[in-house]
Amino acid sequence: MKFYNKIALILASIGTLSGCYKDLGTGPEDYREINELTIEGIDRQYAVDMDDSLKITPKLVGTMYSDTTKFSYAWDIASTIVSTSLNLKIKVGLLPGNKISRFVVQDKETGVKKYFRFDLNVSSSTAGNLIMVLSKSRGKAELSYLRLDKPANWAVNYYESRFGAPLGVNPQQLDFLLVEPTSDAALASNAPFANRFGRVLVLVDNQVALLDKGSLEPNAVPYLDGEAFTRNASYPAADITGYKPEFMAQAVSMWRNNPYGSNFHQTIQFNLISGGALYHASLAPAIWTPTFVYNRKSVYGENNYFSPFGYYDMMTPTPDGTLFQHGYNLGNFMVFDRTVGRFAYSSSGTSYNIPVTDVKAFPGHELYYGSHTSQSGSSFAVLKASTNVLRFLLLGKNVNKYSLVGEVSGGVTNGQSKFYTMKTSPYVFFTAGNKLYKYNILDVTSNVVPSEAHASLSLTSLGYSEDAVITSMTVSRSEKTLILGVSRYGSDKEGSGEENKGDILLFNLDKTSLNLVLKKKYEGVSGIPVDVKIKYQTHWRDGKSNGGVTELDNI
Repeated sequence: MKFYNKIALILASIGTLSGCYKDLGTGPEDYREINELTIEGIDRQYAVDMDDSLKITPKLVGTMYSDTTKFSYAWDIASTIVSTSLNLKIKVGLLPGNKISRFVVQDKETGVKKYFRFDLNVSSSTAGNLIMVLSKSRGKAELSYLRLDKPANWAVNYYESRFGAPLGVNPQQLDFLLVEPTSDAALASNAPFANRFGRVLVLVDNQVALLDKGSLEPNAVPYLDGEAFTRNASYPAADITGYKPEFMAQAVSMWRNNPYGSNFHQTIQFNLISGGALYHASLAPAIWTPTFVYNRKSVYGENNYFSPFGYYDMMTPTPDGTLFQHGYNLGNFMVFDRTVGRFAYSSSGTSYNIPVTDVKAFPGHELYYGSHTSQSGSSFAVLKASTNVLRFLLLGKNVNKYSLVGEVSGGVTNGQSKFYTMKTSPYVFFTAGNKLYKYNILDVTSNVVPSEAHASLSLTSLGYSEDAVITSMTVSRSEKTLILGVSRYGSDKEGSGEENKGDILLFNLDKTSLNLVLKKKYEGVSGIPVDVKIKYQTHWRDGKSNGGVTELDNI
């Protein structure tokens, strides 16, 4: 009986609730029809490159109304609202990977929301050749780049906005390691210098920041520290006191087909002048073990200090053969002891004496620039005095015996001049203020002083005002393109203000006549350009593959 009583009670309760529902006035006349919304024009899957434009134009279809002013919108990509407009039009400044996304439409009157979910797959736009600019922008170091594999816009000052932290304050130098470790063992033995794609190196605040060469994102190990050079050390304990990176230089040594298997033999020589001492790494991810040297002092004194510049005095292409070699026979790495004003040559990080009877001392000077030349047995060097006055030198070499062939005043150069020595002719390009000059290095022996007669172009002839200056320069590996970084900041040395006033100029270069024709002018793509370089994802000597047949430098 108790069981049946409970059922009766439940039925009575339902009857009471039903009656209350009607009593509350919820009959048919009290229902409101809701606008059922359908979203059209959005795909379920999008695939774009990083820094590409993404445009989506949805269409709203409602059962009662489709007036777009009656709704609010939100584009949610990877849990971030990137737009509140009906139509999406953004530059994809996202890291590679699949991004779960949705388009949210809300009826302003009823508050009802409609969702459309889609996936956005972002690929790296940086895993290829780029023009990269290291600059000073609003008092900080920044990076900008332009991809070269297809028409694209510049990614302007991308680093802090993309990774959430500044690169640093004082930008100094930009460089790249081309070596590509492929096996796990090679990765381990060459880390953190290089990963599978090589490495982007940024010298900033006297630290070498390590970036991925494919994605440009910071490495898990953010900086190249002194311990990275000490892995071969055993006893006594490694002493890297005073480690403070000031200059870096890398050169391709061996680069050839591997006769014992697939892939390439790759060897890169990497030199770092840090705290006035030499650090050296010979990186070899194929069959050889990398070697490292740390904190090597000057041959002229343990307490002496190397200038923050060095260069290889020879870089002769290795002969092509059955192994398809496209590396270089490297000479010695030239350094300069600023304490005594003397050159020394270095091999594997150890410096060796050059007698003053062969090359005299230059007290009170720094090594400012230097390079191998197209002239066998000679190299070109630029010294800077404490007064910022420059001096051109031509050095001769016979095996490891050096000579001073000639020297001349730097003439129109100044303490901010940039240089590039042609590898196919005896000329050097250099900048001074708002002008670019070219000078035959053989004229050093005739005491020809660089003058206005050597000017190739001025910024004023390109429409710039007098306060614009050339701050950086590079030449492509095929020597068919010359690139200048230009600052329109005038006396502002911090790159202040909201407007970007760093420009990049691309010139077609005739490497025979050395004539220049302006090809592209990119305005406002960076802060003050400190260093501009072409990031090649893969090494091809002189920009040619297939045994030197196919030219790849289409800049």
